[in-house]
Amino acid sequence: MLRAVLLILALLAPAASLAQSLPDPLSDTVSDFAGILPPEVAVQLTDTLAAGRAETGVQVVLVTMARISDHGGAGQRIEDYAKALFNHWGIGDATRDDGILLLVAVEDRSMRIALGAGYPVIWDNAAQRVIDRHVLPDFREGDYIGGLQAGIPATFDLIARPFAAGVTPPPDPASRWQDLAPFAIFAAIAAAMIGLAARRRLGDALVRLRTCPRCGRRSLRRLREILTAPTAQSAGQGLTHTQCSACGWDRTEPVTLPRRAASKGSGGGFGGGSSSGGGATGRW
Repeated sequence: MLRAVLLILALLAPAASLAQSLPDPLSDTVSDFAGILPPEVAVQLTDTLAAGRAETGVQVVLVTMARISDHGGAGQRIEDYAKALFNHWGIGDATRDDGILLLVAVEDRSMRIALGAGYPVIWDNAAQRVIDRHVLPDFREGDYIGGLQAGIPATFDLIARPFAAGVTPPPDPASRWQDLAPFAIFAAIAAAMIGLAARRRLGDALVRLRTCPRCGRRSLRRLREILTAPTAQSAGQGLTHTQCSACGWDRTEPVTLPRRAASKGSGGGFGGGSSSGGGATGRW
């Protein structure tokens, strides 16, 4: 009997250890652990997620990380880690299990759209379509903001909104010319959003063109770190790091993160939803 108990405990230990090492969310919409989102872009994406949730009732959560190994995912596939994080946070409604997690691991060069257990397997194709057609083209150019600004609306258009309305996902439109019009509309919207964000990203682009004050090389990059996440009631605090990848020079400046807009309609927080592992993966 004692041996059986010890065996059970040994089997449960890895799962318990993983749960303890998983991070807590920074908010119920955007958790930018990688620090790739300028404050104004984080607010914009937060508003998009909150508005989509108010309209459809579906909670979509964006998480960015440099590497999943930094947040309890060492040695794991991104598919398994995304499922564990989804269930640890309880994304989506517990009754409908309709939550969606967009997990982006920048330095791992991989991402996962994890779907709640309420989505039949056919919705995995819709998730793959979002990744392949709306996110990865920008990611492959190093434009993470553009990919997210295109991918989040597409997640609502192709998954959350039709699922909430009880509509079966459409077939792959690759071989149907008459279905290219919606894709063109999405592309136009994405292009417009990228254009609006161009001014916000100009500073980051100029940093890459400057030379390092220590070594003189053009190897500067700008990273952002959130110290205190903004809420609807108060601004947040963060740091902007300008670093040289060649010699290690680093300049750190404090930044105030603007308050995010309060969501309307559906309440905030996490609803206790779960995932059985469905979804899609992309790599670049």
